[in-house]
Formats: sequence, C-alpha cells, structure tokens
Amino acid sequence: MIRKRPQSGILPDRPTVVVVGGGFGGVECARALRKADANVVIVDRNNHSLFQPLLYQVATGVLTDSAIASPLRRIFERQYNSTVLLADVQHIDISAQTLHFEDGTFAWDHLVLAAGMENNYFGNDDWAESAPGMKNLAEATRVRARILEAFEQAERAFALGHHDEVDACLTFVVVGGGATGVELSGAIKQLAVDRIAGGFKALDVSRTRVILMDGGSRLLSGMSTQSSSAAQRILESYGVEVRLNTSVTSVTPEGVVASGDTIKSKTVIWAAGVTGSPLATQVAEQLGLSPAHGGRVSVNPDLTVADKGNVRVIGDLAQLEDPKTGADIPGVAQGALQMGGYAGRAIARELSGRSSSGKITPFKYRDKGMMATVGKGRAVLDAFGLHLSGFVAWLVWALVHIAFLINIRSRLAAIWSWSWAYVFNDGLNELIIKPEKTAKKEDSDSA
Repeated sequence: MIRKRPQSGILPDRPTVVVVGGGFGGVECARALRKADANVVIVDRNNHSLFQPLLYQVATGVLTDSAIASPLRRIFERQYNSTVLLADVQHIDISAQTLHFEDGTFAWDHLVLAAGMENNYFGNDDWAESAPGMKNLAEATRVRARILEAFEQAERAFALGHHDEVDACLTFVVVGGGATGVELSGAIKQLAVDRIAGGFKALDVSRTRVILMDGGSRLLSGMSTQSSSAAQRILESYGVEVRLNTSVTSVTPEGVVASGDTIKSKTVIWAAGVTGSPLATQVAEQLGLSPAHGGRVSVNPDLTVADKGNVRVIGDLAQLEDPKTGADIPGVAQGALQMGGYAGRAIARELSGRSSSGKITPFKYRDKGMMATVGKGRAVLDAFGLHLSGFVAWLVWALVHIAFLINIRSRLAAIWSWSWAYVFNDGLNELIIKPEKTAKKEDSDSA
C-alpha cells in the first residue's frame, strides 16, 4: 500500500501561522505545530538556525560555523506543513495582520514573534565598529578575524621595529562580565598560551594581556555568588585581568577609556548587553504597551500580548514574571525552548478547536540551571541547589550543550572538535576571513 504524502507548501484553505525568527524558540514552536492543519511559515533573515551559546568558540577558532548552525530548510525538510522564507521583516502591522518585507507583504492568521536580541551599546552605536559584538555567525567570524589578525600585527610590528605597537596588539579588552564575556576571555587566553604560541618565532604571544571588565560588582550576575567567585578565581589563575565596577566611557580603534583609565588595545569586543529586536517595539507600540526593560514585550501568562489572542511573543523578547521566584524569566536558551514548545502546542490546540473545551494552563518555566565555561576543561554550574566548578562542571556543560545542538552532524562535529582541541591544543578554524571591502580598505591603510 502506497502512503499518500501530506499536502505541502502554502495552501489557501488552511490558516497561516507565521513564526518570525529561526532561533531556539522559533524552531521549537514550528516543530510543535508539525501535526497542525495549518501553513507553518518560518521567516528569518538568515537561512540557518544558530546555537548562540557556542558563538564564542567560532570566534576563537575551536568550532567551525557548521558545527553550531544548520540550514532551516534541512531542519524542516520532512515537516510537510512548513515553509521557510528567507526575508528581513521591515514592519509588522497588527491590525492588518501582515508582515512587510522590502519587496512585498505577507498575511498571517497567527503570529509568533521570536526575533531575539541585538547588541546594545547604550546609546553609543558608533562604538560598534571598534567593538563588535557576537549575536550571529557573521559577527563571530568578524571577531575571529580581529583576534587572529591582532597576533599577526604584533609579529609584524616587532619584526619592523615598531615595538611601541606590540603591546596594544597583544592587549584584548572584553567588555561585559556575563557568560559570553567570561567564556570569551578564557578562550582568548587559552588560544594565545596553549594553541598558537608555537607558531610565532620572533614574539612571545603567550604574554598576551586579556582584560575583562564589567560595571557590576561581580561576574556572572545571573548565577550564584559561589559561581561568580569561582569563575573570577579561575580566570585570574590563567592571567586574565578582571576589572569590576568599571564603566566604559569611550571606545576607539586605539582602545578604551574605562573609569578614567586609558587602555591601548587593537581588539575590543563587546559583550556588555543586549536589547530587543525593533520588531518588538513595533508590536508593543501598536498595542498601546510601553516596551519593557531591554526592549522586551510584556506578555500574558499564556504568552499572548495584550488582548490579541493570535499574537504571541516568546524567548528573549518576552517579559514575564515567574510566579515562583517573583523575578523575570531569564532570556536563556532553555526559556526560549520551553516558550516555543508551549506556544506551538497552544496554537495547535486552538486550531483544532480544543481550546474552547477547557482552560489553558499558563506557561510555567522550569529552571534547569545555569552554567558557563571558564577556559580549558573548566566551568561553573548552578543547578538544583548545587554549585559546581572545575572539570566535573565542564563535563556536565559539554554533555548538555551536545544534547541541545540541532542535529547529529553538529553533535559529532562538536565532540570531535573539543576532543581535538583538548588533546592536541589545536583549533579547527583559525582562518582570517574578512569581507572583501573591509579587507581591501585595511590592506590599503596598512600599505
């Protein structure tokens, strides 16, 4: 007996559910709708879903791009009610129920906004050129190029007798003491000391200076004080300089000014904060809401917005208080995954007519813990009342991250890369790749 393949594509007689954003929450939401009698349309400006927590390993050459990203079309290849649109959403019209692209509009019956966050320079957007952040693969590749090129510039300056430039080339400033800043600082120091030092003959790059600064009183403010202290202790044992209660007031191509201190550095990396996608502000304003802290949108317990039962906001963009703790649900991967699954199931239930038969249970966040790596084979972890640090915490971190990677190929690539890096102190992607225009401009400047 030949099984009839379900009808695929966008069908006019089915309701259309549009998911804006192909990250953790968006993908999980679309997957939860796989059996729904609906057109499930995933819209993203990139053609891939990205495992953002490991971007810093792409930026430091441990992992390749494809190890932490997978094409959206591959992910949804066997979900016959799904369609992927590669498009940049310019505007969302709530009353007309349409998305506006540069070249047209697209109608929807249900909207799930999962567009994620962007780098936040707190009103100093001109700093972005000198201090790139890391929210996508393009930015991580750009950061990797800057890090690796700084070592090359240092060797060249030393060989040409420009000894006053060497220290600035070998000084790396990471602004922001959250998980990204902590993980990146340790990885840069590890890169310089353990992996590439042998390739530089004239210069001792192992003396690389890495400065991690944050405006708060401790690192990893979202974790326990025990983990914060352990992370700082481990970083400082590597030689990373940790500067707390430090405010950055200026960023230029020559370095930073922080709390009155001028630091000469050719490589400044921004990990100090994020803000919501402008689409979140559009939705909030159209519904008469004031944007919540960080450009997020206040949502109802069922993740709908205001009185719009067919508009949901999930993931980093959703501001919702956890009734168990009284604090906002954190903008982390596990929250996005849980919200995505909940939103998808709620829409599927509504489309099937089951929502009218009973009360919908509010979204409940299940905190499974927080963790961060702090260099080679070491991490800190808070979970279920436990506070771990060192190799055991790193092992748990590795297993959890492998489990949450999008597919088997990515999991195998990560296991291989980490094993190779751990045993041989070697990375798999230490190439300097720059956009053609940027490369030509910098080559002409240095000529």
